[in-house]
Amino acid sequence: MDASIQITLPPVSALSSSALSFLNSEQDLSQARSFFNELQSQCFELEQTLIDLNSRLHSTFLSYASSSDGILLLFHDASSKLTDLYGQRRKEEILGEDLPALAKEVARVEMVRAYAGLYVFVAQFEDGLFSVVNL
Repeated sequence: MDASIQITLPPVSALSSSALSFLNSEQDLSQARSFFNELQSQCFELEQTLIDLNSRLHSTFLSYASSSDGILLLFHDASSKLTDLYGQRRKEEILGEDLPALAKEVARVEMVRAYAGLYVFVAQFEDGLFSVVNL
């Protein structure tokens, strides 16, 4: 072992029973450095995976937000058209014919929006789960 690298263990009282049983002999202590390096490498890989997943999730949310903005514009357009209809037609005609059709269309758009959001969430969750399971 290099003289400039010194491994310092925590006090015995701070170690769990499983850690104490692992560090029972000189041979175990000599293997501690390689065990530490392996754990450190695995932690680094997991952190990188987490950073990658976080980045993908961020970009997916940005994409979802932009599509949500488009849907918001559709709702504003529909609201504007309803206002125009109200000024041009009788209230009974609007309530009897146009409003139910518009309500069905708005419900359909909202269902598609919710499904798209759920699809994106499930896909990201599956990707994350697959990444964690394959580590």
